[in-house]
Amino acid sequence: MDLPVLLWPMGALLICWLVGVHNRLRRLRSACWLAVDNLDRSLQSLLQVAKEALDRPDPASRAHEVLTVAALQLSLSLKTMRSAKLMAGRDDESSAVGAHWSELQAAWQNFGQAHAEIIDAPALEQLCARWDEAHNHALFSKTTANQTMVDYNAAIRQAPARWVAGRLGFVAATPL
Repeated sequence: MDLPVLLWPMGALLICWLVGVHNRLRRLRSACWLAVDNLDRSLQSLLQVAKEALDRPDPASRAHEVLTVAALQLSLSLKTMRSAKLMAGRDDESSAVGAHWSELQAAWQNFGQAHAEIIDAPALEQLCARWDEAHNHALFSKTTANQTMVDYNAAIRQAPARWVAGRLGFVAATPL
């Protein structure tokens, strides 16, 4: 049999396979970006609750300052996260977001304890309820984003795709 006759179907099959791998990895990467955007929105709502608590006309205390600093640090980390999309394969952006989120949670608890007598009880309960709702939504978003990134990373490491993923520009995502 003639060799060029066999090479054309094999070349076409290879090209179709490459297009399929590229489309699958692109779809999974887009799902990761959507999950990170959802996490960003969830953390922004958490920061909004903290901002509302900080805007109260109560006297400034040490807990007030700590919450302000923690909210600013998380806000800056979120800006970095949006620009990097946590898809650069670097651990520092995702660990910074996680660390600043933990600091914000600790600062919120200290703020609630320090201002329990200053802020009237119904208003504090409403703030705490909104915080809990935003925090639970952020935890769900974090879990969803991490699972999406694990699925994406597994697809990159799969046997045939790993041969070409790096050449096609796909890098591993760093879960939070």
